[in-house]
Amino acid sequence: MRIYKNIFDSIASVGYLFFLAILFSSIYTAKVHSEDDKKKDPMAGGQGAVPVIKPLPRHFSMPPVTYGKEPSVEGEKKLDFSNMRFWYVVVIASWNPRSEEISDVLNKNYKIFVARKVGVLALFSQDTESSVAKWRKKIIPQFMNEFASRDFLDAMKNPRVPTVWLVGSEGEILQRLEMPTKEEMAQSVNKVMILTGF
Repeated sequence: MRIYKNIFDSIASVGYLFFLAILFSSIYTAKVHSEDDKKKDPMAGGQGAVPVIKPLPRHFSMPPVTYGKEPSVEGEKKLDFSNMRFWYVVVIASWNPRSEEISDVLNKNYKIFVARKVGVLALFSQDTESSVAKWRKKIIPQFMNEFASRDFLDAMKNPRVPTVWLVGSEGEILQRLEMPTKEEMAQSVNKVMILTGF
């Protein structure tokens, strides 16, 4: 009887060990599969992880553009961006040859700008009224041209002359050109023509 009891005890202990072995192997297998699943992105369809796409940079907003008929600190008027699709805001000087080139490009395209709702505002930063009057007689600008307020120039950190900003209807700066050549200005105008062509 004792022999049978030892056999049953040994069979029970073998069964117990067999059960523990199956339990540990199933836990280990589940752990390995879960680690493999974590490495794969379920949305990638088994092709590995999806690359991270960086968000687009946010646009900077143009500060209030204030200007007037004569040099001042605060300016008499404030530009409303919402009444046009785009705006060219240009800081120019009567003595600067590049300012003349930019004014020439803007003058040549002004009728198309009006038809496509693109506004143009040229602002003088460091000029006297007499020098601006001479410039107006020479260039005969079709676009708005006034004196920039000191507040606007300070907000823009005293931009170099000439500087051109392309601004959207919500006041977001889409492009900034510092001291552009005539060719760079023409390229900018062509891009605006493409954007407003439909």
